[in-house]
Amino acid sequence: MTNTKVATYAPNPDLNDATTQAQVNALAAWVAANPQAVIKPIPGKLAEGGLPAYLRRDHGKRADINRKLAEGVSVAEFLTYARPLGGGYVDLVAAVHGGYSRSANGYGKPYVTITK
Repeated sequence: MTNTKVATYAPNPDLNDATTQAQVNALAAWVAANPQAVIKPIPGKLAEGGLPAYLRRDHGKRADINRKLAEGVSVAEFLTYARPLGGGYVDLVAAVHGGYSRSANGYGKPYVTITK
């Protein structure tokens, strides 16, 4: 369960091994309780070009979505941008968990925080 009253979203460590949908649900519940939430990149965590190290390509929809995350925008603005590209909460989960795949060596090392 995610505490929706805290000022910064922190993934519950029990969710690291949960399904992506469970992670999405936890984050969506926190965002729903904190509609003014803002995405803030963690200094020093982005590779050249403003992308996280876990992305293999620096072009395409996934790269564009992650660049938007790196800009430090509101969650609402990010979702409005990402959804037409096929992105959304899964990309936010990846950013706060440190990647899309649990088998990646950077998994568990976030590159953004989400705050009220």
